[in-house]
Amino acid sequence: MIATDSTSAHTAPRRRGGFASKLALVVALVFTIALVIFVLQNTVHENVNFIGWNFGLPQGVWLLGAAAVGSVITLAVTAALRVRSAVR
Repeated sequence: MIATDSTSAHTAPRRRGGFASKLALVVALVFTIALVIFVLQNTVHENVNFIGWNFGLPQGVWLLGAAAVGSVITLAVTAALRVRSAVR
């Protein structure tokens, strides 16, 4: 008679990578806090002309908007590359 352990036969290996995810989250949090501090310290109003539009907002708000647009572009490119590699 052979005894088998039924719990070990059907368990999947544990995924490792929690540290990298937590580290990335902490780094993103630090950058976000630094960006907010930067925005709060740069309150000088600037006029920006773009394709016939004139906007007057604090300099920090413009930089925050530029960072947000850059994040969206990065997310879109990353998603496109993942879809492309998944299709292949």
